[in-house]
Amino acid sequence: MKQKIFFLFLFVNLLITTAFSQKKISCKVLSASSKKPITYATVMLKKINRGTHADLNGNFEIPAKFKSDGIIKISSIGYVTKEVQLSQLKNEGVNMIYLSTSNNKLDEVIVKTSRKKKRKLLGIQIVKKAVNNIADNYPTEPHSYIGYYRDYQQPVGNSYQKIRQSKEEIKYLNVHEAIIESFDDGFDSDKLKGKKNQSLLYNYKTNKQFIQDSTLTIPYDNKRKKYSESVYFTPLGGNELNILNLTNAIRNYNKMSFSYANIFQKDFVSNHKFKLKDVVFLDSIPLYEVSFSSILEKTSFEYSAFGSIYISKQDFAIHKLNYNLYYRNKKNPQYSVTVEYTPKKDKMYLNYITFNNFFEATNGNYFKIDKTFFNSKQKVFKIYFNRPVEIETINKRNFKIYYKNERLKVTEVSSLEGSYRVFNIFVDEKSIAKINFETEKQNQNYNSYFTFDVTKVKDLNGYEIDERASIKMNQYREFFVQETFENKAFTDKENFIDKDAPLSKTNITTLQLEHDYWLNTPLKSTKN
Repeated sequence: MKQKIFFLFLFVNLLITTAFSQKKISCKVLSASSKKPITYATVMLKKINRGTHADLNGNFEIPAKFKSDGIIKISSIGYVTKEVQLSQLKNEGVNMIYLSTSNNKLDEVIVKTSRKKKRKLLGIQIVKKAVNNIADNYPTEPHSYIGYYRDYQQPVGNSYQKIRQSKEEIKYLNVHEAIIESFDDGFDSDKLKGKKNQSLLYNYKTNKQFIQDSTLTIPYDNKRKKYSESVYFTPLGGNELNILNLTNAIRNYNKMSFSYANIFQKDFVSNHKFKLKDVVFLDSIPLYEVSFSSILEKTSFEYSAFGSIYISKQDFAIHKLNYNLYYRNKKNPQYSVTVEYTPKKDKMYLNYITFNNFFEATNGNYFKIDKTFFNSKQKVFKIYFNRPVEIETINKRNFKIYYKNERLKVTEVSSLEGSYRVFNIFVDEKSIAKINFETEKQNQNYNSYFTFDVTKVKDLNGYEIDERASIKMNQYREFFVQETFENKAFTDKENFIDKDAPLSKTNITTLQLEHDYWLNTPLKSTKN
């Protein structure tokens, strides 16, 4: 009865290309109050209006050639923008830069009704206005971005470190980096399929400073060697840049993106509930901070989504969307998407987008539930296992069934005659009454209301249910804009990235100012 989460996924294998490096000044941006890293802070060189972003741990690098007279401006939603002269920074080690929190104030907007009564603007009303205003707040004219792309993997827990027998924590592996120009024909075009929405590759490398493990870069097969539990990947073919582009629910607001944002314009508001938390600032721009969570009846009782969206009080433009999907209340999200736009003149342009998904690498040959089924006539649940079960491990206390997150009382578990794989699960009369099958049997989401939790049951070889030797990883794909070009369209003569082939297979296009766009390689360690 598991519901499959729909996520268009493009299969790629990443290969090795040439390396590129230059001397850089290393920095780390932190909150002055909490001393915690400020993730993805924007860093711009004032004189050339070109820059980079802090990474997940607040780290960023600036080419040393800008040090003599360069000034960087560091900004992030909720913090006071700070300017730093590069000449004041040290060449070796990491420079710590602190940002102060901006003064937040929940200044509620008041709207007038036809009877001139005043009422508060609720979180859901703010989000609805923002979604309805997308076509007005974002560019419909051709434009382009040049930015830094990277993809990499991070181990979850220490299992991979143990496998590698490493004394040091492994933070990054399979790191690939690129400088890419992305041409966008405007928000009224199809970003993925539009012929005028193309990209150029100016630099690409496999970073050999980090571990390269080809066993973790194999294609997803949904169920065997590499998979994400209960997430359904559609094999469309394509490259890793397309994976990132399709997760931008704002840019693809009228197309399918991912569960449960789905078609953002149509489904986002109806699939979630919203709460206005605060008003924060980006420089002088006040932004509503609205938190949201998925509505269980609209999505699934096995999944929960949480996130936040930042919307301008002035024109209801969406500045930032963070979306996190969890499976069965696990601590690690199945996937997370963060996309941020920044104002330029009267339109919003991409600032950065980052997407990570959790996966496990294994052969998939482990003892598990194959399928579940409720027989309404016999008032009994049936559980099918993928392997024969050791009967001595069958105990009703090891079987838990939930209906709409409410536990049903299991009274008996028995195997079907002649079968060691199929079992009947009986629940008491009060539990049967809660199910209310006759009323809801026409409901298409009915199956998703049931959750099965089976523990301590073993197969004939002694393997416990769901016990598997696997490597747990987070896969990151990120693009950080370094410079935006308004009213810039592509030309047919360009050597564009083939959307159906990995970036490693793409020919490099020569860029005259290549060294003014730089790779912001993750730091292996942070030293003061």
